[in-house]
Amino acid sequence: MSNHKNTAEIILDTAQYMVQEVGFNGFSYAHIAEKVGIRTASIHYHFPNKEDLGEALITRYHKHSMSAIAQIDIETQNNLEKLRKFILIFDGPVQDYCTCLSVMLSTELATLSAKVRDRLAQFFTTNLTWLERILDQGRREGHINFEGAADVQAHKFLASLQGAQLLARSFRDKSRFEVIADGLIAGLK
Repeated sequence: MSNHKNTAEIILDTAQYMVQEVGFNGFSYAHIAEKVGIRTASIHYHFPNKEDLGEALITRYHKHSMSAIAQIDIETQNNLEKLRKFILIFDGPVQDYCTCLSVMLSTELATLSAKVRDRLAQFFTTNLTWLERILDQGRREGHINFEGAADVQAHKFLASLQGAQLLARSFRDKSRFEVIADGLIAGLK
């Protein structure tokens, strides 16, 4: 049983890498099978169709994101510092000139199943809700300053990080992400 779990995780790891490189529609089960060194039937055993694979990918990504956010909340009290640590989550893919799974899936939204779109919306809602809370708390505590509503600022913050990933990837220049990330923090002081 644990062997099946390991195989499923390897498949998910490989599929996530491929989505972040070429998009969800840019690969097939044959591509995964070749990379992993298994037969496509093995992939179908774990994920009967690509919709199942997509749903498993975003579900796992959402779970990891919630865990990372919870860890930030545990480790850090200052809300501006929490935002800096949140940025580091988005910086990870930039180091390999990739974008996060959610950004790549969003670019193909029209072709994704309703289940995958719903899971993706849940992912963004979780991030936006957390950002809004941190921004609102930070402003009340005097660590963060901005004009307008916290929910609007949360959307700007997340959209800026996603756009920064795309720019860094497009120009193959990690500094473009860093400039935008630094600007986000500077704009909240």
